[in-house]
Amino acid sequence: MPTVMPAPDPYNTLRNPDQIKRVYERVLHPEFHDVIRRANEVYSHWQEFRYRPIPEGLSHEELWAYIKLGRIVHAKNIPLADKSHKQFSYLTTDFIQRVLHEIDLWSGGNITQESPDPLPGRERYIIRSLMEEAIASSQLEGADTTRKVAKEMLRTGRKPVNKSEQMILNNWHAMQFIRENRRKPLTLEMLSTIHMTLTENTLDHPEEAGTIRTTDDIEVEYKGQVVHVPPPAHGIQESIQGLCKFANEEHKDDRWIHPVVKSIIIHFWLAYTHPFTDGNGRTARALMYWYLMRHDYLLFEYIAISRYIIRAPGQYVRAYLFTETDMADLTYFIIYNLRATRSACEDLKRYIQRKQRETQRSSMLLRKYKGLNLRQKGLVYHAIRHAGSVYTIESHKNIHGVVYQTARADLQGLVDQGLLQKTKAGKEFVFVPSERMVEKLRTAESKLPDE
Repeated sequence: MPTVMPAPDPYNTLRNPDQIKRVYERVLHPEFHDVIRRANEVYSHWQEFRYRPIPEGLSHEELWAYIKLGRIVHAKNIPLADKSHKQFSYLTTDFIQRVLHEIDLWSGGNITQESPDPLPGRERYIIRSLMEEAIASSQLEGADTTRKVAKEMLRTGRKPVNKSEQMILNNWHAMQFIRENRRKPLTLEMLSTIHMTLTENTLDHPEEAGTIRTTDDIEVEYKGQVVHVPPPAHGIQESIQGLCKFANEEHKDDRWIHPVVKSIIIHFWLAYTHPFTDGNGRTARALMYWYLMRHDYLLFEYIAISRYIIRAPGQYVRAYLFTETDMADLTYFIIYNLRATRSACEDLKRYIQRKQRETQRSSMLLRKYKGLNLRQKGLVYHAIRHAGSVYTIESHKNIHGVVYQTARADLQGLVDQGLLQKTKAGKEFVFVPSERMVEKLRTAESKLPDE
């Protein structure tokens, strides 16, 4: 990754009244308006802005100083300072407001508004999403295994065979812990538990799991290049106490922070402070999920943010660097994470709409399906809408008020037609929807004579 050029300090650029007057007079000219508007729309960093063509009359440094001072005036500070004691802050841009509005709509259920049908297999989809997050978050930290192999391990419950698989299993356990403890406030003990869960059997020094680092020999590298040197260890306890207070505090009125933005700030805070010797990135992303779950943004159970981060990890690193090299401006990191979240939500929306169309289509096909009685059609209709359902002869018998032999014949008939699968659980047989159920219905339709 190319070295990120630190943004010039606007207070050092505009040093005398005459220069300030000249700059402010020049930016009133119409030719500067589009340049300034565009720079703020895309929220350019100096790294990009210094190469952009600008009108004559001002240097890039002078125009940047004007843009940066405008950002500073409207920024909101948070109670975290960088190594030079500069307080981190962020600006709520038009883009940020727009994406937050979209997320709020999606979280309120509007992501499925085009169809009244529920998402088939809701819990199964959540589990799949949590698996995806566990895998991708681990891969961001160096886990080297395929998604297929990792999912097979998580689904079957087999033991991990190497460190990469152990990292993924740990992430999976951490996501379960967060779901179960989302209502609890963040404490140092809870943070330590999350870190211990994430790093079990993966650290060179196992005693460091859940333990705050006491040394400063820590450097964060990306592709062999040092991209972050964390703050000194002597200030970690105070910083983590501040993080817990910030995470648990209910901000009101002019101090209010949108929960999604706050979750991203918590993510950054933990990663920047780097309180542990290893596993900080995974812990930071886990905390972001915890905060969103705590504030009922249950939409995030369905999306694996890390899967979108891992598609372009360099941009993730760059978002950190832009923040660190421009007067502790968190806006870059917030915008990056919101873009990843928006992509995840849009993919989820497409998935839900596709599944709902499949469900509606399957229901229509079922009406034409030959060779099933009303009880069997009722069960298949239920299975289409509840993909994770399990049926037994006893439950089918009780629901429909038929004798045991009739219930058994109904279910076995569906197995024979490839619509259900039959397995044994303990001493009884159970029946689950076949993975080829929809395909079987389509095949049956294609064999029907034209009407």
